[in-house]
Amino acid sequence: MTLNKIIITASLALLPLSAGAATLIIPAAASTNGANGSNWKSEVTLHNTSARAINVTLRFHDQAGAAESGSVSLAARSTMAFKDIVRTEFDRQNAIGAIEITVADTDANRIAVSSRTANATAGGEFGQDIPAIDVASASNAGDVAVITGPTSALDFRFNAGLYTLADTTIRWDLVRETGTVAASKTIDYAAGVQNQFGVSALLGAELNDNDVLHAVVVKGSAIFYGSIINQMSGDPSYVPGVRTREQARITLLGVDRDQNGTIDIAAHDNVLDSAVDSYTLGFPTFFRIVTSSENGDKVRYEVVSSTADARFVDDNGTVQIVASA
Repeated sequence: MTLNKIIITASLALLPLSAGAATLIIPAAASTNGANGSNWKSEVTLHNTSARAINVTLRFHDQAGAAESGSVSLAARSTMAFKDIVRTEFDRQNAIGAIEITVADTDANRIAVSSRTANATAGGEFGQDIPAIDVASASNAGDVAVITGPTSALDFRFNAGLYTLADTTIRWDLVRETGTVAASKTIDYAAGVQNQFGVSALLGAELNDNDVLHAVVVKGSAIFYGSIINQMSGDPSYVPGVRTREQARITLLGVDRDQNGTIDIAAHDNVLDSAVDSYTLGFPTFFRIVTSSENGDKVRYEVVSSTADARFVDDNGTVQIVASA
């Protein structure tokens, strides 16, 4: 028999996308009055580079999930701008949320989307660009999205937010510049919701200069962002959630067929050079998976699927194969 595949470690995120559709997410848009006399409005601009019209669907998501939606036809080589889009297109007078933008797959590289959220104050209008993010760039289970805070906790407010593509569990860690975790909180979110919060208020901890917020994705999939706002002027800065990995990289070195400490089937780029052919007649057969991790941590093994009765019999990667009935 041939053991076709052993998966050492894997995570899979199922995204709720329609077949044949490309989806972008503007993770934060608002039409609302906020702290210190702020007056937030969002504008979105669409541009079509194609020689034909493109149909675009816009849907607003808030803490309750998907809300109002609408469709527009963007004429060939034309531009369409939506000023104060949350109020004018979604009829929301005092709301913060995300905007889901959907086009046909064939039109994904023919449309340009830009977004800006501005704060109108007595001292003038201050704005920040907020990019439209492809859902393929979302952070998934096992990822850590890093959102950097202000260099001065006294002079700036620090907000953060997310948009979920699936039912998602996040552990939020407030990390000091020395690496100490000052506060931590785990929260479950439903699919398709947008949530924005003050970092200090959510975690119940005072901010320090150069704090960093970690969004550890326990399960699910989400897009993360932050915002740093000057306390005096109300001038905001958009902070992207940078997708990283907290766990060490695991490297598949190969297979030790006779468990004598020598690799008999080598691996390159985490793929075996050949299949593991294992023959048995009434008795089990054994071989050992050989791996390494970049920081020396012990690797945990699991058989995800097998055409035979395969199992790991120890924590050193030894596999037992029994012929299927």
